[in-house]
Amino acid sequence: MERGRPHHGDWAPQFRRLINTSQKFSRDVLCWWRDKSGRFQIRLKKRPKSIITFSEKDLGDKAFEIIEEMREARNSGQTVMFYSAIIGSLPGQVDLAIKVVDTYVRYLRKRLANTYIINPAEHFEEGMDADDLMYMWEKVQRSGLLNVWRFQTVADIERSFELMGMRVPPIWAGKDSTFSTGCTKEMQIALDVQRKHRELQIIGPAPEKFFRRSEYGVGKFSDAILEQ
Repeated sequence: MERGRPHHGDWAPQFRRLINTSQKFSRDVLCWWRDKSGRFQIRLKKRPKSIITFSEKDLGDKAFEIIEEMREARNSGQTVMFYSAIIGSLPGQVDLAIKVVDTYVRYLRKRLANTYIINPAEHFEEGMDADDLMYMWEKVQRSGLLNVWRFQTVADIERSFELMGMRVPPIWAGKDSTFSTGCTKEMQIALDVQRKHRELQIIGPAPEKFFRRSEYGVGKFSDAILEQ
């Protein structure tokens, strides 16, 4: 046994679960504990070089580009709309959720004249995590350039599946943006923005339907199952 190196029985559970595992993390992981002899132990697991990360400046620049497009749309007389929808809140449904959103936004663009619609799914880049997205989009959402903030409804989802020539899968039945942690946060932002910009129109499920989620599932990509 190497001097100062604890034997196998001294490894803490957090070491086995975080450091001594094949699981890769998008952030550096620092693990520390005291072994059985009372010695302080610390180990660092660096994130893989293959993991793409975005700096605060990168995200700010991306937000600025979108804001400039919004400003150009407003200056040309267009209505600027942001569409909030479920993306990661239904387990195993991310790819389908993006198709659902894309399909409905294309439908709206054909129906609504002179309207600039922001579809968040179109601006996603590989490597972005939930914190990156929320940071970037909040800058866009608080820009004061939105005329309409639309939240996905049950009818939107059903129409999307109809347009895709599909029946609504069981996991999607009855779902809307109120089932999304991200959309719940965005509704809070929308109401805050509306207090400063009274002309902002918020369309979709009633705000109180979002805030029932404060009792479960907050901070998770997948909703917790409600106990009966």
